[in-house]
Parts: sequence; structure tokens; C-alpha cells
Amino acid sequence: MICWSKEAQGWGSVWEQRMTIGQAALDDAYKLAAQGKVNEALDMVNRIIADNPNNWRAHFLKAAVLVLAERRDDALREMDQSIRLAHHSNVSAALLSELYQSKGRSCIDYGRYQDAKRALETAVHLQPNDPTTLNDLAWMFATAQNKQVRNGRRAVSLATKACRLGGWTNAFAIDTLAAAYAESGRFDEAARYEQLAMQNLRPEDRKEQLGGMQNRLQLYESGQPYRGQ
Repeated sequence: MICWSKEAQGWGSVWEQRMTIGQAALDDAYKLAAQGKVNEALDMVNRIIADNPNNWRAHFLKAAVLVLAERRDDALREMDQSIRLAHHSNVSAALLSELYQSKGRSCIDYGRYQDAKRALETAVHLQPNDPTTLNDLAWMFATAQNKQVRNGRRAVSLATKACRLGGWTNAFAIDTLAAAYAESGRFDEAARYEQLAMQNLRPEDRKEQLGGMQNRLQLYESGQPYRGQ
């Protein structure tokens, strides 16, 4: 495990949205940002927003560019604006959930746990049977540095549901369930599920994820929970 969300670091899902934007100018702005030309990308997105201030996709992409520019407060404000406009645009519950999920992940990165909790709870409310969304919220409840945010009981419940929806083959969801049991003080179960998570890792994920899982297994076997960011 490299990051708390395990499947996308920070605003990774924001970048994936570029193919759904369907507007050449926004796609060009994305390409500039991907090349590290953050200021040029920001200028281009600002021009798009000036022409169409109600374009939620443009605000969505601007938020991602602002993250790259390390302008955290501005990025979150832009994300909130994107969410407000998306609500008014009557986008699907699935897409709206992704927006809240992106905000929640970033709030975790920034240590804003209460904001992250609200965003991820909303994402789960919108998509109650989406394993990734359930997993993100469960991981936060299981591993957050802030003890006021951690909730082992809820983490176990959410992670168990994510595992069931994934047919008990999703290594990331099983990894989260292990962390949830550890947070609940049930270390034997935590170790057992961590071993199962490692067994279910896809070959392409093993290099990046196996070491972290092995480290967590050692923690659980010694009676210690895992703490993320």
C-alpha cells in the first residue's frame, strides 16, 4: 500500500475523467498538465471557464491542475464548485459519487479528515454498492491518523460489504478488511485476511503492493494496528 485509497493517489481519478470531457480544449489543457506545464494548463482552463462558467468539467479539471500546482485550498474550492455545478447539471449518481470520492481522497491527503468523512459518506450514499467507494471510506475509518475519525466497527462493516461485492477476490478490499479488524483489536483475523489479500494480488500489482501488505501482516502478528497518513 502506497496511499490510503490504494487504487488512485490523490486526484488520480480526476485525470481519468479527461476521456469523458469530450471537449478538445479541455483535453489539450489536460495534456499540458500531464507534461508538467501547469501554468499553461491553468491559463487554458481559465479561458474555458471564462467562456462557460457553468462547465462543471472545466472546474473539475482546474481542481486537478491546482493540486499539481500545490494550491490546496484553491483546489478544494474548485472541486466544490464543480460538485455544485454537476448537481445543477443532473449528472448521474455514479459520476457525482466519483466527484465526492475525489474530494474525499484529497481531503485525506491534506489531513482534513472531517471534510473527507463528509465527502466519502456522500459518495457511499450515492453509490451504496460500489466496492471502490465503500473501500475508500472503510480504509479511512480503519487507518486514519486522527483517532476521532477511526471507527473499527464501521470499517469492518463497509469492508466486508466491499469484499462480498468483489466476490472475495479483490486484494485491496480484503487488505482493508484486515486493517479494519486490526483497528478493532481482532489481530488474528487481521493477519488471516492480510494473508488472503496477498494471495489475491494480481501479478501486475505485486511489485507495488506486496511489500506494504507484508509490513502490515507483521504489525498484525505483533498485535499492532496499521496507521496510514
